[in-house]
Amino acid sequence: MKKRSEVDVKETWKIEDMYENDEACYKEADDLAEKAKAFAEKYKELKSEDDVFDSLEEYSDIAAIASTLSTFAGISMEVDNTDQDLIKRDAAISDRLASIFAGLSFYDGALAKLDQEILEKVADKHKEYAYYIERILKKKEHILADETESALASLAPTFDAPYKNYNDMRYGDMEFENFTYEGEDVVLNHNTFEEFLEADPRTDLRREAFKRYHDVLRKYQNANASIYNTQVTNEKKLADIRGYESVFHYLLAKQDVDFDVYEKQLDTIMEKLAPHMRKYAGIIKKYYGLDEMTYADLKLGIGTDDEKDLSIDKAREYILDGLSPLGEEYTSYLDKAFKDRWIDYSQNIGKRTGAFCASPYNSHPYIMTTYNNKMSQVMTLSHELGHALQGIYSNANQKSLLADMSMYFVESPSTANEITMERYLLNKASDKKEKLWVLSTMISKTYYHNFVTHFMEAVFQRDVYRAIERGESLSAYDLNKMFMDNLEKFWGDSVKLVDGAELTWMRQPHYYMGLYPYTYSAGLTIGTVISDRIVNGNDEDRKRWLDVLKLGGSMGPIDLAKASGVDMTNTKALEEAIGFIGSIIDQIDELVEELGLYK
Repeated sequence: MKKRSEVDVKETWKIEDMYENDEACYKEADDLAEKAKAFAEKYKELKSEDDVFDSLEEYSDIAAIASTLSTFAGISMEVDNTDQDLIKRDAAISDRLASIFAGLSFYDGALAKLDQEILEKVADKHKEYAYYIERILKKKEHILADETESALASLAPTFDAPYKNYNDMRYGDMEFENFTYEGEDVVLNHNTFEEFLEADPRTDLRREAFKRYHDVLRKYQNANASIYNTQVTNEKKLADIRGYESVFHYLLAKQDVDFDVYEKQLDTIMEKLAPHMRKYAGIIKKYYGLDEMTYADLKLGIGTDDEKDLSIDKAREYILDGLSPLGEEYTSYLDKAFKDRWIDYSQNIGKRTGAFCASPYNSHPYIMTTYNNKMSQVMTLSHELGHALQGIYSNANQKSLLADMSMYFVESPSTANEITMERYLLNKASDKKEKLWVLSTMISKTYYHNFVTHFMEAVFQRDVYRAIERGESLSAYDLNKMFMDNLEKFWGDSVKLVDGAELTWMRQPHYYMGLYPYTYSAGLTIGTVISDRIVNGNDEDRKRWLDVLKLGGSMGPIDLAKASGVDMTNTKALEEAIGFIGSIIDQIDELVEELGLYK
């Protein structure tokens, strides 16, 4: 693989759209520090409605600048973890922002101490801040003394350290050895394994790559367990310090989601989805004529024999056409994302795996992925562009304090796009074999990854926090066993869980982002409904969805879902989404049988 400096600039994002150079970035940080200092002096005591509104306006401006600074420093490092200058810049900006917000940590408390009637009048008069004020009142009892809040805010880089430690270990320390397969040199690293090798149709190669990859992970399991223990211990201590009922309630409060919604969602998926996925595993086994169905075979696609390589330009054409029902304005932004280099799709040493989108308030969105010239990557791009457009609409219509949607809802715009693209391809399918490939992609790419992969992370994560609530400290052995127990419960005897399966928990950074993994199934449930309305609905359906994107974080996630036309207070929509997954698997089974493709 190439070094970052050797990559064609056209394959990278235009990061300088935020700041032209380090000097501009650090100057902005200095200016922000002065702005924050003046804010603290001016609003140390709030007395009137005007004080509250004026302070919210100024605080929103500060938050917008901080968003751009942290994004610039943070995402630069994600594409090249070997560049020490980027690492140092990220640390410097993180420390600076921690110091700034330590000085501003009094603010929530100052708002909470006000007469509730004053806050309610401000919320009624300035509805753009109503939800922010509502959230302040909700967490009033958990806000600590100013000195304590300041100390905790100043420790933000320390609390964030486990995520950095994880990335340093994964991308800085782990070394893989290339190997030879039937005379072919095989490059093994995080990106080649996850983008190519774990779905390679050659069974011996795929299983050998799986073994070699996880043999390396195993060498770091104790260090990883230690890092993860630090993360969850920190969260538990913060939950206790702030007086929450449990670490679950502390983390869910950030999302504005009830504990019962979280619990029911996980239990429903384990009960209802597992039988469908066991059937899918059996289809893979018969399709490929495998001697046994193992965990190393689950990422295989079906009907992919004739899948063609797609250039990034061709991917752009597909995405613009597939998402065109959302209107000219929407597709014009999609076009800009490609033409104006909002997307970083290179393959280079030191780049993290996976994909993400960041939408700083004072700039356009930035998308990171690794483009592998396959149609599955078109789905990934459409997914991340869903995040990007949500960011554009939210930032344009909400104050920065209310631009970010709750984590519980945030995967809805992205998965809606992804499924819309798949419905588009399904409608374009020229024959049954192509239809089979699209249906398989829907399961193996969209629903497997977002429902199954992240669900397994979520139930594992729940077990971890339950243990932390009991006062336990967890070793690598404990974490491996927890993950393996949930795999056995989900897959039953339909899949052989080979050595390495238990280490899957080591492959995702989501555990360092609160209760993130379970939210994918919520987002995908909403996204499944919305994509149907985008493709098969009317103009009013599509307008309603675009209006929801503009709402950003101006209301809670359950209310956002309701505004979208989806009720997430019970499991009905979730069960319907699971039923939809089952129907796709049934169609795959029927088509494979009809086409005579079982071996």
